[in-house]
Amino acid sequence: MTRLTAALLALLLAAAGTPVPARAAGGDFSQHAVGTAGSEFLNVDVDARGMAMGGAYSALTNDAYAMFWNPAGLAMVPRVSLGAMHTEYLAGIRLQYLSYAHRANESSVFAGAVRYMDGGAIDNTDVSGNKIGTFHPRNYVYEVGWGQSITDLADAERDITLGVSMKYLNSDLIAHADGWAGDIGMQAHYTDTLMPFKFSAVAQNFGRGQKFDKVRDTLPFRGKLGASLQPRSALTLAMEAFLPVSNAPYGALGAELMLEGASKAKAFLRVGYNSRTTFSGLEGIRGVTAGLGLRIADFSVDYAFVPFGILGQTHRLGLTWTLPAKHARRFRER
Repeated sequence: MTRLTAALLALLLAAAGTPVPARAAGGDFSQHAVGTAGSEFLNVDVDARGMAMGGAYSALTNDAYAMFWNPAGLAMVPRVSLGAMHTEYLAGIRLQYLSYAHRANESSVFAGAVRYMDGGAIDNTDVSGNKIGTFHPRNYVYEVGWGQSITDLADAERDITLGVSMKYLNSDLIAHADGWAGDIGMQAHYTDTLMPFKFSAVAQNFGRGQKFDKVRDTLPFRGKLGASLQPRSALTLAMEAFLPVSNAPYGALGAELMLEGASKAKAFLRVGYNSRTTFSGLEGIRGVTAGLGLRIADFSVDYAFVPFGILGQTHRLGLTWTLPAKHARRFRER
């Protein structure tokens, strides 16, 4: 292991070890801590492709959506990437996401994104339960990010990428609050092997939480370790381990099958499983995910279906426009 690799892993571990106060019996990083962190909207997943694969996606992300999954994936954007997503979430909640990434030079990519979550109209009541009007909860996230190929570690079989992002968050409920958060991630790409594989490490949501009254909320920190394997050119398998501050550790598995058609069109079938226990005890189908994708030339359309048992199901629709590299030998399309 090179010194730079060791330093990067140390930085990720340091971010993961940022101290937070114990707030519940059993402490943080356990099921007893569910609901004890603020700004949980930061962990509502974006990008239909990643969600259809159960969230096992930080090792695979390689377009403008990498701002959310793993900023190191920005370094794999060939030239320009634009992503837009609409989510019909639970209880009438809607999430919109728009991101843009642009290659600055041979090794660096810069990006920006905006997230908007609308909770719809909610009754506002007094202490006696009498309705005194309505309010509309809204959350905004503004992001900037950077991805970099680490050429000192690149050789014929491996390419290392590093990424960071910064987020300004603002919530407009009856009261208002803001804060900021940061992410850091890495990807390692092994391509000149019999079965190409990748692995990743990400630390998300460390920084300054929101303060609505007198107490500042803890950010919903989440560490991730991911890996992917391509046993066949048309088949990709992925897995991910999650370490959230406000829940017990959980894992995810995903698979994607590519079907090639005429005129460079490609169709994708995706399935996934996520073992997160936030919604444990609910009847009905939950934990499993599925989705479809269609790519024609530089445009992709992706759809994901995510059920939550008796709470209902969510639908995600994403659009992506990615220009290929001028020198395609260095960058590989998904």
